[in-house]
Amino acid sequence: MAAWGVWCEVQTQWRYGGMGSATGLDYAGLRAHLDELGLCGDERRHIYNGIRAAEHATLEARAERAAAEPKQ
Repeated sequence: MAAWGVWCEVQTQWRYGGMGSATGLDYAGLRAHLDELGLCGDERRHIYNGIRAAEHATLEARAERAAAEPKQ
C-alpha cells in the first residue's frame, strides 16, 4: 500500500518524448520525493521497486491502447 500511495503522488513526474507520449518517470523527481518523505533503507527500495513496476505496467498498457487505436 505504501508504494501505491507514493505512486499516486508522483503522477506529475512523467517525461514525454518527441511525439508527446510518456517515456517513463523522471527519476530525479521521484528520488527527490522519496527524500522529502524521509524514506531510506529497505522501505525506500521496496517503494521504489513498486513504483518502477507500476511505471512499466502503465507504459505497457498505454502502448497496447495506442496499438489498438485506429490509424488515421
